[in-house]
Amino acid sequence: MRGLAAAGAACSDTGRVREVNEDRVLVLEHAGRGAALYVVADGLGGHAAGSVASALAVQVLRATVPALLAARVPPQEALIRAVRDANDEIRERATDPDRAGMATTCTALLCIGTEGLVVHVGDSRAYLLRGREIQQLTTDHSLVQELVRHGGVAPQDADAHAQRHVLTRALGVEPDVQPDVLTVPLRSGDVFCLTSDGVSGAVPAEEIAAVLRGTPDAEAACETLVGLANARGGLDNASAVVVRLRPRWAAVLARIAAPAALAAFLAVGVGVYQLEHSYFLGVSGGRVAVMRGVPARVLGVSLFTLVRVTAVGIGQVAPAYRASLTQGIPVRSPDEAQNLLDDLVRRP
Repeated sequence: MRGLAAAGAACSDTGRVREVNEDRVLVLEHAGRGAALYVVADGLGGHAAGSVASALAVQVLRATVPALLAARVPPQEALIRAVRDANDEIRERATDPDRAGMATTCTALLCIGTEGLVVHVGDSRAYLLRGREIQQLTTDHSLVQELVRHGGVAPQDADAHAQRHVLTRALGVEPDVQPDVLTVPLRSGDVFCLTSDGVSGAVPAEEIAAVLRGTPDAEAACETLVGLANARGGLDNASAVVVRLRPRWAAVLARIAAPAALAAFLAVGVGVYQLEHSYFLGVSGGRVAVMRGVPARVLGVSLFTLVRVTAVGIGQVAPAYRASLTQGIPVRSPDEAQNLLDDLVRRP
């Protein structure tokens, strides 16, 4: 993608009631032409071989979208064709009596260039968190949603309706599937979340937004959403995919910085023994403190621990030495640290 880079993660769990996980997820961040592909598919509960149907949907999209993009097929057309190919494959495999009637939802996000393309069939969902606001991008293809649309059910009652799982559209049901398609202009900082109904039925949109805002790590956000669904009974399989957009230069810098920081860590010879037997005089809470380790951080992890905070404020130390204290002054032992501090306080 020019300008923006997508980074995503996924989590899927059987739940607390079902014996089989019929959900499947896909994170494919090198789909060709700078594109990244993300998918949630939910094999329909109660249908034969639902897990086979969802797995087929993911497999077909994983293979077909990159191939079509490589052939210079326009991205939206590539995504729609892949979904229709998945529908055909599921229907063909359903001729086996053991798999008759199998079907699946499919919600896919393709991030390419400055656009996010969403193709959707069923009641899995795609959300977009932009700034503080979350928006449900997809509309459920369900009987209850049709009732809501025609005024037969209040929107706030839809998620608790007894027939909320009855779908009006899914892959594998009809020979000619009609997916919903939408295009979202991408912005740096956007966060997409794809969920199966095991998550969206247990975790309201505003709570999903709170998790996404409060959990910068995509994998941790996915695990939190699935964990919430399980904590509330785990009545269904639960799956989530979280995708964050950031400037491409920031993604490149992150890839460069991590090995560089690790190389620096190794170059200075900081091993476990040295961390345990090195000390320095530093600052904690405005007071001079004795620290064990080295005054550095690697990949956001501190390489030191607090031994004790002294009664000496940083303002009691001669101005010429305050910057050095803030950066950390190496010493060989806590006793040497105390002797150095006494000397610094006496100096003009």
